[in-house]
Amino acid sequence: MGENSERPWHITLTDNRIMKFLLTNKYVQPTVHVIMVGIFFLAIWEGLTGPQDPGSNFGAVAFFELWWIPVMLFSLVLIGRIWCYFCPMGAIVRFTQRFGLKRHFPMFANTKTTVLGISISVVSITAITFILARMPMYNLGMVFDPQLISYFFLISTILAVGVSLVYQRQAFCRYVCPASGVMTVTSRLSPFELRQEAETGVQCATLEYKSEYLSSDRRCVSCMNCTTEQPDEDVGLRARWPGAAAIRQRIPLPDEAILIIVLWAVFPIDHVLSDHIVTVTNAEAFIPGDWVDIYAYFASLLLAFAGYLTATAVGSWWSGIDWEESFTWLAYAYLPWAVLFMLGNHGIPGFLESGGAALNVFFTTFGIPITLSESLVSESTIAVWNSFNATLLPWIGVIWGLGIVWFAFRRFNFSKRTIVRSLLPHAVLLVATTAWVVVEVLW
Repeated sequence: MGENSERPWHITLTDNRIMKFLLTNKYVQPTVHVIMVGIFFLAIWEGLTGPQDPGSNFGAVAFFELWWIPVMLFSLVLIGRIWCYFCPMGAIVRFTQRFGLKRHFPMFANTKTTVLGISISVVSITAITFILARMPMYNLGMVFDPQLISYFFLISTILAVGVSLVYQRQAFCRYVCPASGVMTVTSRLSPFELRQEAETGVQCATLEYKSEYLSSDRRCVSCMNCTTEQPDEDVGLRARWPGAAAIRQRIPLPDEAILIIVLWAVFPIDHVLSDHIVTVTNAEAFIPGDWVDIYAYFASLLLAFAGYLTATAVGSWWSGIDWEESFTWLAYAYLPWAVLFMLGNHGIPGFLESGGAALNVFFTTFGIPITLSESLVSESTIAVWNSFNATLLPWIGVIWGLGIVWFAFRRFNFSKRTIVRSLLPHAVLLVATTAWVVVEVLW
């Protein structure tokens, strides 16, 4: 066992021969990548040429009903950035960058770029790409059109290849990929971390972040150089309180706070605010067609950011905590509710209601006929979940988020009075907006 083996919440995975082989053999991940890239392009092909019913098209099912919702979201919540190990786009990036110019991605953080007194860096690009990627999926109805889904992933692949042919160290995965940005912040909530138990000194894809060991927590992209070149260094699975990684992080980035507020704005807030924006502004009278939804989407984002900035300004002035520090740390109060909304309103009920049909389509495509019922559980079970989602789950997210910030500030030895003054405006904003979402969307 490793040096931490006496701790009941720690398991050294590499003590098991099979796990050691899977984590340290240099041929395992490339084999996984070949399989994943094959499925990826098969899904694109089926989206273009298969039946255009999204419920029966392999591409639509693979990308959205299985990959994005149950696999991606659940893995993020449980073990952080573990998806990077399997990601077909990451595999394409690693292959194509071998033939590129191998330049460093522009690190404009070194110039101390500031916006509204907030220092931003290249990491902010993932917030922009997430906003732009999310828009066609739902605001333009792309998820209901298999051909559009395939075109979306083809364009994403071309972008990934283009970036990789210029820049090294998986620049697309770390600075451009919208999913990577989401994983960076949501991994802070996961109750488990897959981590190498010592610095290896091996040069890896995240060298700029001084990462020399495997971690499913930070901005590690699971290149596995560290485990395959140093196979004798143990890899462990560590349990922790959900959100502890956010509380204990050493250098929180304002860019990640921006992404958290984007998640909060896009998921719970936009679901309520966009229709009201269209009605109040009478947007349909002067904005044509689908542009109305796009207008409402971006207006929701701006209003959500305005609310957050206002609450931060009031809290920073009242408590005396530095403006940038307040902006960065207080965003974590909004992260759990945003993640739980994704899971509670989309991920879990969608998979419960139609997961059987999705699995049927997926496996039948590979010649494995299965005949699961469309719904994986009974209607009464779905009703129980929906009731829980509409009552307790949102408030668990609010309390969880406020607790993260409270304990994070306590680590810096702020007085309770100071923390309350800093948190109170955000508590008011969170409670008010959450109550609105519960009434308008979940009930």
